[in-house]
Amino acid sequence: MLDTLVERYRWAEQDALVALTISVVAGRSEEDVVQAFGGSTAPRRVMTFRQIGDVLAVPEAGSFHPMLIVSTGSCVVTIENTGYHGSIPEIARRASADGGRFFSAYWDMHGDHQVMYAEDGRVQVAYDPVDDSRVPAGAAVPLPRWAEGVRPDAAAPGASCLALMERVMRVRIDPDWMVRPLSAVILPDPATMFDDPEAAWRP
Repeated sequence: MLDTLVERYRWAEQDALVALTISVVAGRSEEDVVQAFGGSTAPRRVMTFRQIGDVLAVPEAGSFHPMLIVSTGSCVVTIENTGYHGSIPEIARRASADGGRFFSAYWDMHGDHQVMYAEDGRVQVAYDPVDDSRVPAGAAVPLPRWAEGVRPDAAAPGASCLALMERVMRVRIDPDWMVRPLSAVILPDPATMFDDPEAAWRP
């Protein structure tokens, strides 16, 4: 039941997680995912979610975009502290290419939320699951069956996003990933990644 999953993810409402993007990719290797996100094959760092936030809080950080990455079962999970690469439709297309599946949950300090699902290089849907209108602006197709009739908890929007993620991808997001050191890759600034930025953001 979704209500049970929402309760599981109440930890996502803490102040330290005010802005982030979490993505789950199935059917692709870690290296495939790093490449889809624009990361390099350079040696990785080891960082924590909090360390990333501390670094980004320094004005000199500039266009430094670290992303945590961890494999669990047959899936790859990426975690961005204040980052939003995983919320970009073109990255969802790249990460889900060649038979892959992709699901991301994004929210920010302004109260905006988005979940996005892609299969085999095509974005199926991108929408705000806690928006009362329930109409996904610019969605590629109508809401999928897994979202029909779902009533996420408006008081726990982040938890609702992660509950939908687990419902679809069958991957439990471990709160321990938000505190322990994980492998990190450095991503380019999204503004420099695409030849056609407008198309990159279009579902």
